[in-house]
Amino acid sequence: MARRKLSIAEQLVGVTAALKSPRTPPQLKQGLKRRKEALEKTLGKTNGKTEKRPNRSFFENLFQF
Repeated sequence: MARRKLSIAEQLVGVTAALKSPRTPPQLKQGLKRRKEALEKTLGKTNGKTEKRPNRSFFENLFQF
């Protein structure tokens, strides 16, 4: 049976579940937290403070009228 790859969102769900689980060894908690932050960064999620960019084209940003 072929192994399928997990999407970034699926990986994030698994890491979050592992962090909440009492069965996760304490040695792994710090690494899982770093992995969760990296996955959130790749998905574009941050911890609450997001700054939306204005909807401008490249040329409008380049010349900024």
